[in-house]
Amino acid sequence: MSRNRKKKGKKTNILLGFICILLVGLLGFLLAMNYKTEQEESQRLTELAGDQHIGIEDYDAVKEHAAELEKASKDEEESSETDNIDKKSKKNNQKEDTAEADDTENAEETADEETARTISGVVCWGDDLINGDASNTYSYMAVLQKLLTDNGYNLTVVNKTLQAGGTLSMMKMAGVSDETLQGYITKHQQAANGAQLNVTETGIRDLTEEETTRNDMDCIPVIFMGYYGGWNHDPAELAEQQEQILNTFQYKDDFIVVGTIPLDGSVTADALDQVLSQKWGEHYISLASVTAQPSATYEAQQAMGEAVFNKLQELGYITKD
Repeated sequence: MSRNRKKKGKKTNILLGFICILLVGLLGFLLAMNYKTEQEESQRLTELAGDQHIGIEDYDAVKEHAAELEKASKDEEESSETDNIDKKSKKNNQKEDTAEADDTENAEETADEETARTISGVVCWGDDLINGDASNTYSYMAVLQKLLTDNGYNLTVVNKTLQAGGTLSMMKMAGVSDETLQGYITKHQQAANGAQLNVTETGIRDLTEEETTRNDMDCIPVIFMGYYGGWNHDPAELAEQQEQILNTFQYKDDFIVVGTIPLDGSVTADALDQVLSQKWGEHYISLASVTAQPSATYEAQQAMGEAVFNKLQELGYITKD
C-alpha cells in the first residue's frame, strides 16, 4: 500500500515536472514572441513617425507652393485688370477722338453748307391783289423791293403770284403732283354734298410754261395765298396747302407766311390767325394785326410790304453785301 502510494507520488511529480517544463517553455515562447512583436511595433512606429515627418515637410512645401500660386494668380488678375483698364481707357479715348472728329466734321460740313448757300432773292407766292400797272407800283412786292434797295440789301423780289388764282392753281404752278391736287378736289366735292362750288374749289387754271418754270429755288419764299379760295373754307387745309408749296423749296426752313381773310368772308381773321399762327409760329404775319384796311388797298399793301421786310430782318434771313 505504501509502495503503491510512493509509486503514484513519483509519477505525479514527474508529470508535474514535465508540465512545469512545458509551462516554462511556453512562457519563454510567449516572451520571445512578445519581444519580437514589440520590436516590430517599435520599428513600425519609427517608420510611421518618419512618414509623418516627411508628410509634414511635404505639407509645408505644398502650402508654400499654394501660396506662391495664389500670389501669382493675384498678380496676374491685377495685371489683367490693369490691361483691361488701359484697354477701356484707350477705347474711350478712341471714342472721344472719333466723336471729336465727327463733331469737327459735322461743324465743317455745316459751315460749308452755310458758306455754299447763296440767297438770290425773295420770292412772293400766292395772290396778287392789285392787277395791272398799279401792281408794279403799289403792291406789297413793289414796296418790299424798294425797302430792300433803300436799306442796302442787294436782293431781288421775284413775282410768282397768280392774279385771281385759287390755291389749287398755285400748287399746280409750284409742281405739286396731280394726284395730290385731285385729292383736294375730291374732298371739296364730298364736303359740298351736291351743292354748287366756287370754280377755285375744283378748277385748276391752264398755266403757261413760263409760269411753271421754277427760277426761285434758292430764294426766301413769302407765301400769301388763300384770298380767292381753293381750300374749302378750312384754315387747317390752307396751312396744309401752304406747306405743299414750301416743300418744293431748297431751303424750306426759311420762309414767311402772310394770312388774310378770304374775299367771300367765309372765315374770320381770328379763326384764320388762330390756326395759321399755331402752325407757323414766328414765321407768321397776320395782315389783320398789321392794318385794318382791306387787303387790296394801297395802304394795306404798304403795311404788308413793311411787315415782310421787318420779319426778314427779325428772322435773320437777309444780310447786306
